[in-house]
Order: sequence, then structure tokens, then C-alpha cells
Amino acid sequence: MPLVQPSRLNEKKIERLYLQSAAAQWAVQDKLDFSQPLVMDDEARQVWVDLTTIFFTLEKMGLGVLTNMFTKAASKYESEETLLYLTMQCADEGRHVYAIENYLAKLGKKPTYERKYHILGQVSSLGFFRVENWLFSTLFSENFASSFLRRAKGSHIDPLGAEMCRRILVDESRHLHFLHIVLPDIMDRMSVFGKAYLRASQFFIMKFTELVTRTIADKAHLVGIDRRDLLEEVFENVEKAYEGFGVSREFLYFPKIGPAGNAFAFQA
Repeated sequence: MPLVQPSRLNEKKIERLYLQSAAAQWAVQDKLDFSQPLVMDDEARQVWVDLTTIFFTLEKMGLGVLTNMFTKAASKYESEETLLYLTMQCADEGRHVYAIENYLAKLGKKPTYERKYHILGQVSSLGFFRVENWLFSTLFSENFASSFLRRAKGSHIDPLGAEMCRRILVDESRHLHFLHIVLPDIMDRMSVFGKAYLRASQFFIMKFTELVTRTIADKAHLVGIDRRDLLEEVFENVEKAYEGFGVSREFLYFPKIGPAGNAFAFQA
């Protein structure tokens, strides 16, 4: 059924982004050559197996949450262009999952969904203000993915992995662009209670991420990725985004970045 109410979002900007996204679609089998030899020693290969498995889990989780939430977001904000754009973002996320699956296979590892991280998807898309919570959580997750990919493609990784990271990073930049279009309007309409709920939810997601990354810090360091630098960049970018939405620097509570190590034991 067509949406007929006037949109609460900037339809013209979203339409332009939709057209850009549609024109920028790419096929994994055409752009990534998985037949090329793997240029990597055994230690680095194992590190990338571990890091890529986590990234695969987060991307697959993101795809699942997106497919559950994008119609709800378009309906809530009476935006036909949002519905069109987010179908393109679904295509992006599906392509990312497929590319990462094939890269893991190249590394000699069967793709595995690590369910111990599943709580992130649940927190980001349940509860009060679920649409708003999902969109603002996506701002954090897309910034995290972008910062990780920038570091990964410039680290000790093989040419295939670097090219995969580069191409996924381009898609992630469009996802962030969409959020920077819609989130200021959404923030303007949120109640005081809604903003307090959002603040608490985002702190939990950031704290959980900070704890998770402690367990992989040493492995990441072996291939040239510094966990503290990564998190500091992500937190800074998220803080700047909220400032751009007209929110003070004190709006979000950012967790302290603790030392590397197994901060807590996960139960699979």
C-alpha cells in the first residue's frame, strides 16, 4: 500500500542517495578475484580468520536486523524514499555477507555466526523507541565498521582482503550519509524520555563493544591494528555526529577504554 502522508524526513536528499546507491551496486564475483593465491603467512592467516569471523557475524547480524526494521522505519516516518533507499542498503549488506563468506573460505575457515555477539542486534532493535534506537545504533555500528575497514585495508592483509575492505568501505560511507540525513530530524522530534532511553541504550552497546574488543586486541595488534586507536576514532566520530544533530558533547556517556585482555568470559 503506498505511503500517502507527508514525510517527516528530507525526501529529496534521500532520493538522490537512493539513485547514487542504485548506480553504485557491484557484483562480488565480478570485482573480487577469489582464484588469486593467498599471500599471507600462517600466523597472519589465523589472525584474519578470527577478526573476519567477528566481522562476518556483525555484518550478518546487521543484515538480519535491517530486513526486520526497514519497513517499520519507512512506515513510521511516512517516507517512500526511505523505503526505496533501504532496499538498496539491504542489497549492500547481503553482498558484504557473501563477500566475507568467500574470503573466509579462502582463508580456510567455514563461515561461523558467533551467537555470543547476538545481544548487540537485540539491544539495537527492541524495547521502547525501537526504530529510533535501531537507527542511532546503526550510526555507531557503521562508524565502527568504517574505522575497522580503513585500518584493515592498510594493515598486514593480502591484496584480496584489502580490495574487499576497500569496496565494502565505499558502501558503508553511503550508509553513514543516509543516517546523517535522517537522524537530525528524528532527534528533533524525540521526547526527553526518548532521549534518555537512547542515551542508556547507546552506552550499553558501546560498553559491550569495548569489552569485546579487549579479547581480540593482541591478535589485531599482530596485523597492525591498534584497538585503542580504533575505539577512540569511533567514539570521536559518533560524538561529532551528535554535535551535528544539535546535541551537546555531554549528551552521550562514553565508556572508558580499558586494557586488553579477557575482560569477561563469554558463554556460547
